[in-house]
Amino acid sequence: MDDGEVGTLLKNLAILEIRAMARRRKPMGWWPGDDFVAAVAWLADLCHNMPDAGTGRSFAYAWRVADDRGRTWILDSVAREGIVWDPPPG
Repeated sequence: MDDGEVGTLLKNLAILEIRAMARRRKPMGWWPGDDFVAAVAWLADLCHNMPDAGTGRSFAYAWRVADDRGRTWILDSVAREGIVWDPPPG
């Protein structure tokens, strides 16, 4: 998968997790603490800089600005979907 396809996949997965947190009114298991509103905001912020399929944009900026938790979420989500993708260097 190219960067844009991975970005689109991750945005769609994030929407599903945001929807689940909003309906359950509690965060997903990967979020430390019980503030689901903070988890929703963090996940939306993380995905905001991701490229979309067909744009030709690189994942480099989104990867660079992601914190450790964000990079872990990205890699875990891609792995759960069985996708082969190498993150940008750095």
